[in-house]
Amino acid sequence: MGRASTLSLHKVLLTTAYTVKRSADVVKRSRKPIMNFLCHQEEYGTKKSSGRPSKLNDLEKREILRTASNNTISINEIRRTCDIDASKNTMWRILDKKLTQRHTDERLRWVRIFMRCDWEKVRLSRVFKNKPINSLFRI
Repeated sequence: MGRASTLSLHKVLLTTAYTVKRSADVVKRSRKPIMNFLCHQEEYGTKKSSGRPSKLNDLEKREILRTASNNTISINEIRRTCDIDASKNTMWRILDKKLTQRHTDERLRWVRIFMRCDWEKVRLSRVFKNKPINSLFRI
């Protein structure tokens, strides 16, 4: 069964001068919504939030993103660093946002630039971890 529309301000003003029965007749609604409005005016027209509340607040989500963007650490290490009591899947949902078209274009542009690189040399040179990054890429 569908819901009726909420009472507008004009219809509410009509209800103030009449009895509940008469105002219900004028507004062409039953007496129950009129009584509900009169008893709970501050709550009228607002919805209860549906669904389970989030385990993390906005501050914690930003902290996770900040930590992940500055470091190359695992999900479990991020959880320990930020001292957050959430599952790995929850952390992944925050970190694994869908790529926008701009991200896809940037990745494609990067691939086109470095497509001709000799990646065998780059991969083999990563064995030397103490060398600076500039010396690893000989372009």
